[in-house]
Amino acid sequence: MLQDKVFLDSEGDRWFARNRGALQAFDAGADLPLRLLSLYDLRPERVLEIGAANGFRLAEIQRRTGARAVAVEPSAQAINDGRNEFPSIQFIRGTAHSIPLEDVFDLVIVNFVFHWIDRSSLLRSVAETDRLVRDGGWLMIGDFYPANRMRVRYHHLEDKKIFTFKQNYAETFLASGLYHSVALLTADHGAKRLEATVGESERIGVWLLQKSLTEHFVATEMDGQGG
Repeated sequence: MLQDKVFLDSEGDRWFARNRGALQAFDAGADLPLRLLSLYDLRPERVLEIGAANGFRLAEIQRRTGARAVAVEPSAQAINDGRNEFPSIQFIRGTAHSIPLEDVFDLVIVNFVFHWIDRSSLLRSVAETDRLVRDGGWLMIGDFYPANRMRVRYHHLEDKKIFTFKQNYAETFLASGLYHSVALLTADHGAKRLEATVGESERIGVWLLQKSLTEHFVATEMDGQGG
């Protein structure tokens, strides 16, 4: 069974139940994706968050920018809560590897999602994410940022072979040649704050990337000629 299905069927709800109190006490000033939004004065008209919980971050972005906001989330409980708390946000139940949307967005946020995704559906999830970022739009990725790739047993489900996979997920998008790295903030996951030095297993990063289908390629003398 794909890890994605485990989160869709049950663990997404359990995660939301465990973290609901923390989400209610959400500190927008300490949130790294929102810091990047402010630092670069991004004002998207259409924003999508994949793995949005109850839409707490999207609600703050809407408050600041008036953007149309869409949330994709596997937890039915999180979606029900979000529809009650933030009725202006559109909620869609699903996982990252199959998103029933045809629109493209000025900003797509994937914050602490990729490390949970089953390895057999990772590249499909990357492709789905890319499909939803418009040409010239922004992609924000937050996740663990170890020096080496790490596989860690998911301790909330010790009876199942569920893992988290810690690695630099921005690298995959950058390797395509379609994204430019604009910014990276690093922090301590355990302390929940910016730290200059932090242990490898607790280092996190939030990347801001910009997508361009052609502008990242250097023109040559052969440019424009038949291949």
